[in-house]
Amino acid sequence: RGAYETPGGTVLFHARRALESICLDRGEMHMKDEMSAQYSELIYNGFWFSPDREMMQAAIDKCSESVKGDVRLKLYKGNVIITGRRSPNSLFDEKLSTFEDDEGLYDQSDAGGFIKLNALRLRTLNRVRGGH
Repeated sequence: RGAYETPGGTVLFHARRALESICLDRGEMHMKDEMSAQYSELIYNGFWFSPDREMMQAAIDKCSESVKGDVRLKLYKGNVIITGRRSPNSLFDEKLSTFEDDEGLYDQSDAGGFIKLNALRLRTLNRVRGGH
């Protein structure tokens, strides 16, 4: 076994991840990251033609349909620095990412219920275990 350097692959990987970060939602990114390790293991072990690899490939292909756009980057002393990205499929909406007037797109009072619901398991754990 050997260690191989793939500078071109490294650049493409970082550019792809930059696009994915604006084109995929959190759930898609999380699932893709989990599958990547399993996918790599299958290939490493020689199971290219296995049905599970083909199933994962179909999911990856479906996920990739919306990942399109342009990435600007700089290469400096072995680093890849993303300087910009844009996509017609970007999920980023500047109006939603502000604490200013968002023209009614997001009601900040909705967060209270969400936070309370997500904290329910922690409040229950604290009650059962007698925490502070």
